[in-house]
Amino acid sequence: MLLGATSPSVVDQGWLYSILRWAGVSESTSEHWQQVVIKPVTVAVVLLVAVLIGWLGNRVIRRWVGAAAHKAVARADSPRAAARALTLTNLLANVWRGVVGTVAFFVILGTIGLNLTPLLAGATVIGATLGFGAQSMVRDLLAGLLLTVEGQFDIGDTIMVGDTTGTVEDLTLRVTRLRADDGTVWYVPNGEIRKLANESRGWALATVDVPVPVTAPVDTVLDAIRAGADAVSSDPRYGASCLEPPRIWGVVDSAADTFTCRVSVRTATTQRAAMARVLREEIARRLQAVGVFIPVGSVPAAGEAPPPTTPDDKS
Repeated sequence: MLLGATSPSVVDQGWLYSILRWAGVSESTSEHWQQVVIKPVTVAVVLLVAVLIGWLGNRVIRRWVGAAAHKAVARADSPRAAARALTLTNLLANVWRGVVGTVAFFVILGTIGLNLTPLLAGATVIGATLGFGAQSMVRDLLAGLLLTVEGQFDIGDTIMVGDTTGTVEDLTLRVTRLRADDGTVWYVPNGEIRKLANESRGWALATVDVPVPVTAPVDTVLDAIRAGADAVSSDPRYGASCLEPPRIWGVVDSAADTFTCRVSVRTATTQRAAMARVLREEIARRLQAVGVFIPVGSVPAAGEAPPPTTPDDKS
């Protein structure tokens, strides 16, 4: 009966306590060595296992996820795709190590005998409070992670978010920093980006609308527009930026006193504004050469000088 009564306590004390008691060591000494030896060894084993799991997970992420990211980079058209793939791989590896470290920390606290119930209860309350109070921040972080994974834009791209247009100067998990054309810096929370337009991917159309007086001959106007567009595309300074021959759309709009013709050229995204300016200038010269002037504010009032003429006009 005595052995049956004491065996449960012996089993509860641990295997080292049982060995020491079997060897004739006193009960207090056996308990002391059980506490001094087993707990540090258990903590060391937990740390070793956590380091090993973290290292293996890091290798897997960098080998498999990194390989998949680099394959996607090979198919991407962005020069910063490689940097984005590296950033994503490092982010996932850091998240994995953080999760493993957190789990190991709580296991160690339980091993050394701390009661985790109040701690976990308090952490749950604090986490719920922070979760309700920081919903927008969590949304921004998740949106930033998805933006990084999907690669919707890179640093250096020109994007439009809502009514804000600018060049991306920085992208973090929480906020995107844009630089507008006038130099204004905009900070856009990633969670607020529901729909965006990226103006820096692939190609762009430099489109010019040319309003002319309704009395101008249509064929003459179209011939002048075609000649101006062809002159720009054949110019050595701008020809390399023209990805396709100019397209003459013809008359696209008409009003009581004007009609509008349109021409477009496919060009690089970074050259769209410059190409539109060159087209507009050359077409204006060609129209002036045949006696057709842009009507917006160009019709002289009484007592004002008429529009300037060219040698062709005089002839």
